Amino acid sequence: MPRKESENISKVITTAEISEILGVSKRRIQQYADEGALVRLNRGYYDLPASITKFIEYQVAKNMPSDEIDKDVEQALWTRAKKEKTQLEVQIIKGELHRSEDVKRIMNDMLMAFRQRSLSLPTKVAPQLIMVEDIQAIKDILKVAIIELLTELKDYDPAVFYEISKDKMFLDEEEENEDDEMSDHRVNQLRL
Repeated sequence: MPRKESENISKVITTAEISEILGVSKRRIQQYADEGALVRLNRGYYDLPASITKFIEYQVAKNMPSDEIDKDVEQALWTRAKKEKTQLEVQIIKGELHRSEDVKRIMNDMLMAFRQRSLSLPTKVAPQLIMVEDIQAIKDILKVAIIELLTELKDYDPAVFYEISKDKMFLDEEEENEDDEMSDHRVNQLRL
């Protein structure tokens, strides 16, 4: 009989002891008890095994992701995504952003044209050099032909990328109407 009493006594723990076990203040222990995270027997005394079980359940429930998303958070995320999308669309329209497949296609076309012109350089320049004996004149003719050839590579034209892009962007009339309606709504609110 005395053994059972000692077992029951060993299951009861004070506020100070449980605060030390959990590593929180005594005030926080009282808050946990009020929240139902600990099993309080009397003022300042707690059932240790039951409190441990309750506390674990409390922590698991607290850290579980909520299926319900806060409406304000959802709206903020939606607004941010819409803003990022709009910024990307503006970059596409300005020619500052291109799809990698478009860049690959245009660069391949440019390099193939450059290769063709490079290979045709001897055919084009040879007749001009046939009668020239002055080394400096030969250098000048070759230099002009090479500069003409390289000019094709130096010019970046975003319009070329935009023309072949699948991302042709135009303002939809629906979007413009929505923006007008929102502006009218804001003006009406300011008048009130």
